[in-house]
Amino acid sequence: MNPSRQEAIETITLLLTQAIDALESGGPELVEPASELREMVTRPPRVAIAGRLKSGKSTLVNALTQHHIAATDSVECTMAVSMYLDGAPARAEVVGLDGRVDRVSLGQGPLDHLPRPLDEVDYVRQFVPNVSLQRLSLIDTPGTATLTVDNEQRTRRMLIDGAKDTRRDSAWAECVVFLSDSAPREDERVFLSQLGMTPLTTMGVLSRADSFGAGAFGTQDPIQLAGVHAARIAEQLGSAVRTVLPLSGLLAESALVGQVTERVARSAAALAHLDRDGVLDVIEVDDPSIIVPGFTAAMRDELLDVLGEYGVMVGRSVAHAQGAVGLMQWMRDVSGIDSLTDLLTGDNAYFAVLQRAVRMLDALEDLSNNYAVRDHVRWVQEILLGQPQMHEVLLYRSYRDTYVSTPDSSLLGPLRQAITAATSAEVAGLSPSADPASVRARHEQELGRLQQLAMTPLSAAEDEARERLIIAHQQALRSMT
Repeated sequence: MNPSRQEAIETITLLLTQAIDALESGGPELVEPASELREMVTRPPRVAIAGRLKSGKSTLVNALTQHHIAATDSVECTMAVSMYLDGAPARAEVVGLDGRVDRVSLGQGPLDHLPRPLDEVDYVRQFVPNVSLQRLSLIDTPGTATLTVDNEQRTRRMLIDGAKDTRRDSAWAECVVFLSDSAPREDERVFLSQLGMTPLTTMGVLSRADSFGAGAFGTQDPIQLAGVHAARIAEQLGSAVRTVLPLSGLLAESALVGQVTERVARSAAALAHLDRDGVLDVIEVDDPSIIVPGFTAAMRDELLDVLGEYGVMVGRSVAHAQGAVGLMQWMRDVSGIDSLTDLLTGDNAYFAVLQRAVRMLDALEDLSNNYAVRDHVRWVQEILLGQPQMHEVLLYRSYRDTYVSTPDSSLLGPLRQAITAATSAEVAGLSPSADPASVRARHEQELGRLQQLAMTPLSAAEDEARERLIIAHQQALRSMT
């Protein structure tokens, strides 16, 4: 991550924490809201995993945490919203719609049953000692509007309704990863637009990339084909997502949770001498030992469970040449998991802090409607918004509000450009190496354009965004002197 980004994260987090301390001093009515906000501000960024039925959401959770913490074979548990947090001892807290919390020890494996009927469960908190969860906490959801009504309601209750409820700040996510095997459908686009996110904190994943197209036995490499298709989807979605990445969740999970053993590598290597048709025969026949002496159906089934057809077809030569270590690294490399992890833990951490800061401003605005504490809350708002470092947060809020209210606004591009910029030249939409005279000229040109926009019909969000962009260009010009 860019050092300036890390510095901005620390500065904004400190400002928010100080504002929460000041809020708490306003009396007993503000102690609980302040506690909720403090938990939200100080915890790791939280990523919601959403997508279609059997799109690989729980598999992705396991790959991101490098631990088998999400049940992939328990229908009951995969139908409940689960939050995965770092903590010991390993345990689950099943939160009911009635507010009751049932605690379950996780022992050595994932939660595989619920202590009460699914329709009585609000969500599940699962605590697991895990280094990856110290960087990112995760929310695994049962699905979107393409699934059953019950699944949709559970997902919406956590990600959409919960984000609007200041009493559930701890459930908020700052980022969403949406899994799909094709371009999002219209109802899924609507769902994404209702999350209160921005495209900078919304990532698309083209799941099951290892079986894309004709799959392992087609004429084109499915993962490469998935990469081309993912780029096409990203172009179709325009500014609605930050990017779309291809991912093989099976290869990622198997490589990262310790399923690639020497036995698996030896079984894969035993097929290295076969041609394409020979591998296909081994997969399809009842007794593969007639093709490869000593190679049993159990060995074949284990290979398919761990590697899938693509992993068997392509990875067998890797296993033969490099053994289990080489096979595991190859699976990790081709799966796409490292690219996704880098994205989530890199600059996304900065955008996540902006997202949570904006939600804190929303919460303060809600609290200011309470007559008993209104004056104190408004004092906290005034002090916080007066800090120069809050410009970045207010710029991001304008981006979010404009994206929600006016998704075709011409200001969205410049807003995104200003938020992601690391230099004054980039704020102006130029290369960091552009000469200073060109940068100044572009800033002055943009300032003139933004001032002229005041004479045109704009939504309230666009007008606020226009003013924020003017400040961004003025600051960039000052930084060049």
